[in-house]
Amino acid sequence: MKKWLLLLGLLPISSWADPYTPQTQQAEVPKPVELPSIAVPESVPTTMGLKEAVETAMRFQSSLKASESQVRAADGRVQQQASGLNPKLLLQSTYTNQPLVNVAGGFGAVFSNNGWTHNATLSQLLTDFGHTRDLTAAQEHLRDANQAAYEQAQSDVALQVKQSYFNLLSTQRLVKVQEDNIANRREHVAEARARFSGGLGLPSDVTRAETALSAALFQLSQAQTNSGNNQLQFNLALGLDPRARISLRDEEEPLLAYQTTEQLFDMALAQRPELIQYVKQVDSAQSTLDAAYTTSSPSIGLNAAYQNRAQPAIETLGINLSINFQVLDGGLQDGRITEAKANLDRAKADLEGAKQRVLSQVGQAYLNLKNAEQQVASASAEEANARETLRLTNGRYKVGLGIFLDVIDAQSALLTAQTNRVNALTQVYLNRAALTRAVSGVPQNS
Repeated sequence: MKKWLLLLGLLPISSWADPYTPQTQQAEVPKPVELPSIAVPESVPTTMGLKEAVETAMRFQSSLKASESQVRAADGRVQQQASGLNPKLLLQSTYTNQPLVNVAGGFGAVFSNNGWTHNATLSQLLTDFGHTRDLTAAQEHLRDANQAAYEQAQSDVALQVKQSYFNLLSTQRLVKVQEDNIANRREHVAEARARFSGGLGLPSDVTRAETALSAALFQLSQAQTNSGNNQLQFNLALGLDPRARISLRDEEEPLLAYQTTEQLFDMALAQRPELIQYVKQVDSAQSTLDAAYTTSSPSIGLNAAYQNRAQPAIETLGINLSINFQVLDGGLQDGRITEAKANLDRAKADLEGAKQRVLSQVGQAYLNLKNAEQQVASASAEEANARETLRLTNGRYKVGLGIFLDVIDAQSALLTAQTNRVNALTQVYLNRAALTRAVSGVPQNS
């Protein structure tokens, strides 16, 4: 009897006790950390699309200036080598002042020839049996190789700009995804607290909602940091000060036009600048070999000399024909031929290796693009299904048929799906740019 009375006495105490209030902590929405900004150069747009970004890099990227200087240096070497084929004029003036010269032997003092003496000599190489001509041709081919290398550098810079452009756009989209995720998490917190206050929810639902919200705030901070770092990389790719504030227009990378997959490989072999560079290096090595065969060949030149002397007054004009022929060169010509043949073989081997690399790059870019396109379709379906699952799960929880843990999982699945879709779409654009570079090497948006 006493036991039952004790139980009856405890019942009112349990019914009157206050419900447990979960102890949670809230975090503020993180603000993006910004660097001090400087004015953008007047010739640079503050808002860029893909075309403007590539054009800006072509004007400001220091690596291109260095590559272009190599072309001008190579052109200077052509001029130096070709000077041997052109006429040369030498002018010389000499003033002599020797008032007295003592001559031993008792002849006394002799006055010397004083005053100005003027000389002019015009010389022209008639022939060296193609030696200078072949050396000049070798330098011309190297100049063309440097020009192709400059075009390849432009292609590489354009690809880097596109990669930085789409990576920055991707991180900006992911910031928006995280912001939407936070908005949904806040709704879940409000719903969990409302159901708990009404006596329909569990305290753990509130703590789970707050935990998920805090995690979303942390992820937003990471996304903002990634976006800021990618902004710095974008400015670096453009060749601009990292503090310059530039915004982007959301644009797509166009797909390279082609009929068949085999056409991509043919286009690459015909258009890639680095292949042209290696071809020109082979041509230069061949011209150097041709010049090596005439190392010790005779050279014939013509000189016209004029002299005018003041005291005594003498004026002369002469024409000279010179023939130089080194009969024995001690093996110099044979050594140069051996070296030139080896360099030619190496240049041909480098060309074949470059062709294989180009074909491999085309195949890799094509496979990556097709795989990325398939991933976009899968990610789009994943996002649509995750969004519908979240809608259904929210509805079940609101009417008391579901548990809050399912809502948390559904929101996490939607976040993952949205992130996958952004990343997959970015990979499509990146691989389109890579395919354009692999096939033609020409910046399609420049």
